[in-house]
Amino acid sequence: MGVQTEQLEQQPATETTDKRSVRHALLIALGSGIGYMPFALTIPILPGLVTGPLHGGPAEVGAVVGGYALTALLSRPVSGALMNRLGARALTVGGALLTTLATVCYPLAGSITELIGLRMLVGIGMGVMLAATGVWPVQLVAKDRQSWALGLSGTVIYVAIGLGAPLGTLVEHLVGTTATFVIAGLLALPVIPIALSVPEVRLPPKAAERAGIERGRALLGTVLPSVALVFTAFGFAAVSGFAVAKFDALGVAGGAAVVTAYSLTVVLLRIASTWIRWEATRPVALAALFLVEALGVALIGLSNGLALGVIGGVLTGVGMWQIYPVLGLFVVRSVGERRRATALSTFGACFTVGLAAGSGSLGLVAEATGYRTMFLVCAACVGLGLLVAVAAARVARIR
Repeated sequence: MGVQTEQLEQQPATETTDKRSVRHALLIALGSGIGYMPFALTIPILPGLVTGPLHGGPAEVGAVVGGYALTALLSRPVSGALMNRLGARALTVGGALLTTLATVCYPLAGSITELIGLRMLVGIGMGVMLAATGVWPVQLVAKDRQSWALGLSGTVIYVAIGLGAPLGTLVEHLVGTTATFVIAGLLALPVIPIALSVPEVRLPPKAAERAGIERGRALLGTVLPSVALVFTAFGFAAVSGFAVAKFDALGVAGGAAVVTAYSLTVVLLRIASTWIRWEATRPVALAALFLVEALGVALIGLSNGLALGVIGGVLTGVGMWQIYPVLGLFVVRSVGERRRATALSTFGACFTVGLAAGSGSLGLVAEATGYRTMFLVCAACVGLGLLVAVAAARVARIR
């Protein structure tokens, strides 16, 4: 690609190399957030394209908006397997280009089916790109920075979602729907120079697995954190999908403040973790995070007023801010270097699985029993995740 690949050896980082690796990891995270903007900007304007020029209804809106999810999910483990062969840089650039191409073609779709097809291509592009940018920072930094690096991608995506939706609405108002789709697609292109400016990390073709790694432990070290992540994602599904509806049903305005409180808490704590190196890797500390998340979800369900709901949103964020990176760290430490990209990509996909499963099942519970009971059921599911996470911590044996 015209850029010489740097081979980075895994060795104790000096203060200079640590600063350089942190800077590179931050650049990749920035690229991840920029690459997510085409998706975020089009969230508020896709429904209008479906119901307007394409004459669709609510069902078609749901199919189009969610059309990316299946291909994004399936492409992530495949991307992990390809990363050892092609490198994270090639996947990042390729994913960004595909995302751009499919997004700028939205206005050309002549039917709902064609638009769904374009959304599925966006899912592949985003899945490939996010898989690469999720693993790349972990490969760059020293061991004591890996948990922080694992949380970077999620943090910038939270920010992208928060900025993208209102920005997309504003841009559409200023330049129209077609131009907004084109602008949104082109926004992914700055990912390319960012990817080209960061050193690649590749393993030798016949790199040996790390000494002491047993296949059974490696499998458990991937499966247990992934299952725990599925359960913790139920909390995100409940807050993001049902908090506003719960307070609307009570006749309380401003339910979105609960979602904002949750998101801001996660973002601020992860930013703070750049300087505060604390990791909840011990079973007791990790269990405490799950308990705080479960308590926050339960408070949202039990609250009759917005103040207690906002407190619940903050507590949910406090619980979740480090669960993902710590569980991901268990995966990193349980598998050998050759399997790391595939294992981490599969692990990351499990958050999407949990979000989808949680949204669907919790919606059924809410319809049958009401929002209060639904949030309490969700808290119980987070409690199940606690049990699995503690087992994962014991398998990983991180001290």
